[in-house]
Amino acid sequence: MPEPNYKVVALDFDGTTACTVPAIFHAAHKMLGMHGYEIEKEVVYKNFGLALPFAFRCFAGDDTIDDATIEQMTAEYNAIYKEEGERLIELFDGVVDTLDRLKNAGIKIVIASNNIRPVLDRLTANLGIAKYIDDIVSVEDVEEVKPAPDIALEVIRRFGVKGEEVLVVGDSTFDMDMGREAGCHLCGVTYGSHSPEMLQEKGARYIIEHFAELEKIVLG
Repeated sequence: MPEPNYKVVALDFDGTTACTVPAIFHAAHKMLGMHGYEIEKEVVYKNFGLALPFAFRCFAGDDTIDDATIEQMTAEYNAIYKEEGERLIELFDGVVDTLDRLKNAGIKIVIASNNIRPVLDRLTANLGIAKYIDDIVSVEDVEEVKPAPDIALEVIRRFGVKGEEVLVVGDSTFDMDMGREAGCHLCGVTYGSHSPEMLQEKGARYIIEHFAELEKIVLG
């Protein structure tokens, strides 16, 4: 059996592994409405992948929201997301079978996300993919979140590999920026928030339309 092309696959979660836009929009729309803001789905898609404090200011179109209000908004959002939004979340087609094949081939699989660890632990368990995940690197683990390279650099450090041995898979330019600056190879997915052209401009080596295409890229 030939050597795989990559030792580690670093998966973005929201918009790459699972379709979470309906949950995010529902929770953000309801929470921001409580504070007098209206948001549009197009704005959510454009800024999808940002950490919550940045995302809320972008969604609201108001960069003057103070940190104390953001903290309150985050707590309200997380409660709505957990109680009402998570039932709207589904894995993208082909995720389970692909992760199973990669895992059986000895590939290390890590979730590399701007989301928070409790949510990622809960969702990977609820969606039935926790058994395939070797590790999770989230906002709690780094000083700077995507698009900074810190999350990808932490993946490299934890697994003791070279950057080029890690394939970063994501749907946004934030994922591409993160992986590129960490020296990783990049794979963009077309079914998420940003266009193939935007992902290629950021350095994506591969562009895939279906999650299952990862198997051939990783294993050769």
